[in-house]
Order: sequence, then structure tokens, then C-alpha cells
Amino acid sequence: MGAAAPVPDRRVSSFPCLDGVRALAAMTVIAYHLCMSILIIEPGALPPVIVRHIAALDRFGVAIFFMLSGFLLYRPYALAQLRGRPGPRPVDFWIRRGARIMPGYWFALAGAMVLGVAVFTRPSAGDYLTAIALLQNYRAYGVLSFGLVVAWTLVIEVAFYALMPGFAALSARLGRPGDRSAVLRGNVIVLVAMIVIGVATRYVALFVVGASSAPSRTWFPISNLNMWLPAYLDMFALGMGLAVVCAWRETGGGVPRVVTAFAKRPWAAWSVVGVMIVALGRAGMPEVPGVLVIGPTTLFIRDELSILAALAFVLPGAIPGPRPGGIRRLLAWKPIVLFGTVAFGVYLWQLPIIDVLDRRRDDIPALDAAWPFTVVAVVITILAAYVSYVGVEFPARNLAMRVTGRPPAPRAGRWSWLRIDTSEHTEGIGRFVWHDEPVLAGERGIVALALIGSVALAVALPAIRELLA
Repeated sequence: MGAAAPVPDRRVSSFPCLDGVRALAAMTVIAYHLCMSILIIEPGALPPVIVRHIAALDRFGVAIFFMLSGFLLYRPYALAQLRGRPGPRPVDFWIRRGARIMPGYWFALAGAMVLGVAVFTRPSAGDYLTAIALLQNYRAYGVLSFGLVVAWTLVIEVAFYALMPGFAALSARLGRPGDRSAVLRGNVIVLVAMIVIGVATRYVALFVVGASSAPSRTWFPISNLNMWLPAYLDMFALGMGLAVVCAWRETGGGVPRVVTAFAKRPWAAWSVVGVMIVALGRAGMPEVPGVLVIGPTTLFIRDELSILAALAFVLPGAIPGPRPGGIRRLLAWKPIVLFGTVAFGVYLWQLPIIDVLDRRRDDIPALDAAWPFTVVAVVITILAAYVSYVGVEFPARNLAMRVTGRPPAPRAGRWSWLRIDTSEHTEGIGRFVWHDEPVLAGERGIVALALIGSVALAVALPAIRELLA
């Protein structure tokens, strides 16, 4: 497996399912926030069991987004290391990532301020600059006090972007680019370290820092530890791990048996997701409007199960199988892809729109019922996200591509800028296969064991939680 051995190239030209994965993740986020509003608008509209399970999805969608970032952004570095070539230039990488996040975020922040729903408890120039620069997680009470509440995840994303080239450089230094075995070893060391740091930081944040008093300083209070990048490194690392697996296979290597078992059987991966969501609902989530008042044991269990469920959810969209199958075709279905394309805008706009509608309930009686409120909120959110994408996000990304020397996405026709092109997904799903994937012994046993273990965990979780509490 040394550098001199020639290897076939099975490069994946596109990932037509990942926008669909992103779409479903965005749906869980908007479902969570709508559920919180419905509990106030019409308390009896949702059965307690539904509330409990929706409340448990809080970290599931976030974990999916972070894993997608880890996978898509790290794969070029992994491929470069395995081929003995230089990876993307850090400056170019940062320009493209800044263009991906900041213009859409600034547009949503400005919109929320115009609508009067941006959160600024004591407005000042410093507070506005904190929100504009995505620094709110590093200030005392900043997560809920500066601009868009949902932007706390963007602060973590930006921190990951800043360090991403460093992670790649560290893994390359621990290995030897071009020497496949050494590259794999270097990446495994870095990814395992990231996973350990993520789990350990979350544990400390919940069980040690979580019980401490109010913040003692304005900037970087330790009470905000659970909102900083180290507490989420494992989510990014698992996505990066899928990128290494994919790159290893693309450059002629094999795929670990456990990954192959689920890549060939997306139904099994998503069955694990379903069981994990049921388990999350049995992890002690509350059934009353105070959904966010949750103990540290329940929060820790919620986070770990959400990460496992997110990994199983993302895997079929990131790793090809011998045939597309129904689940992958669903993820590449045009309506799902369209929603996934504007999912970033949906994520940014859904809570401001919900807040605006909530304030208008006295003026518009129809909004004082759960389902009309939900329909109007979803429709307006999608429209705002579409405007954000075609008017702000896509042009900014194209500009960044030009600046960094990459060809921008082509658009033909006078009104083509209003259209979202999904042809790459609908046409690419048939090519998202590895026809020569070998049949490995024990794959069915791995799937059966995972399903049985998931069900057993869901059944036993209340008792486990009591032991840990």
C-alpha cells in the first residue's frame, strides 16, 4: 500500500443526495421551533409523545449539518493527501467559506432587525458588531442576546472553517502524503483525538461547568463552553471520517465492512435512525412547554444518541452503494433538492418569521390556531430563503469562485438567475454507485446486530438514565 503502488481511480463526480440530507435536517430544525410555538398557541394541539420526540430532535439536525460540513470540506484534503498532491490553499478555502456563510447571514440579520425581531437586550455598537462578526458565543449571555438566536451554530461553523486547514496540515504531518498507509494513520490519529475532545468537552460543560454560577467575565466566560467548537469537534470529525473512507475508496482502497454494510442497505441505516429517535424520546425529554429545562444527564444522552443517529442518516448520502435505491432517489428528488438548496436560508429565517407571526396573532385571528400558523410560517420561510439564495447567497458564492480562480456556476438566459438548477442531482443519482463493491462476509450480521442493539438501547434507556442521573 506504499506510494509506488498504482491504484485505480474511482472518483465520485458529485454527491446528489447531500442537498436532500440537508433538506431533511432543516425540516427537523423548523419542526422543533414550530413545536415550541404551538405549545403556546394551542397547548393541546400536539400529543405529549410527539412533543417529547420533536424536542429530542434539537441536536439531531445540528449534528447532521456539522457532519455534512466535515465531509464536504475535508474530502478534497483527504484526496490530495492520498494522491501526494497539495490540498486547497487556505486563503482560497477561507474566501469560499466566508462567501458561503456571511452574506446570507448578514441578509437574515438585517431582515430580522427591520422586522423588529432581532434579539438585542441592551443595543449598543459593540453588541451589533458582535452579532455582525459572529462572535456572540464568546460573550456572556451572548447566545440568546445578540441578533439571531440560531446563529450560535454559525459561530461554531466559522470556528471550524478557521481551523480546518490546520487539521488537514496536522494529519498530513503525522502521515506522509502519497504513502497511503501513513496518510490513513495520520488521519485516524487526528480524528480520534477530535472525537475524544468533543465528548470530553461536552461532559465537562454539562456536568462540571453547567452547575457553576453566572458568568464572571464578559468575554470567553467558561459558562459558554458548551457553545464553543471543542464541544462539537466529534460531529465534524465523524463527517471527516466519512470523507477519508470515501477518498480511500476513490483512490483504490477498500471500505470498512461496517460502512459497506450500511452503504449497501440505506434502509438499515435509516432504521437505526428511527430507533435512535424513539430512544431519544425515552431519554427523559419533558412533555410540557418548558422543553428547554433539561437536566445534564438527559442532555448528554440526547447529544450522544443524536450524533449516532446523524451519522447513520448521513452515511447513505455520502458513501455510494452498488445501486442508488429508493432512499437515495428520495434524497435526489427535485422538491427535496430544491428545499435543501435553500436550506441555509430556511435555517436563518424560520425563527424570525415565527416570531413575527407570533406577534401578529392578535391582529390575525387565523394565526391563533396551530395548523394555519404552521402553514403560513413554512410558506413565508421558504419564500424568504429562496430570495436569499437567488439574490444574495448564489451571487456571493459565484464571486468567490471567480476570485479564487474556479469557474462559477453557469447560468444561461435573461431570467436564469431566478431558477435553481437541480439537473446535477437528478442526472447524477444514476452515477452515484460503486458497481465493483465486493461482497464482504458478515455484512448482514453487522446490520442485524446494529438493529437489535439499537432496539435494546431504546428499551433500556430509561433505566440507564436513572443509573447515570
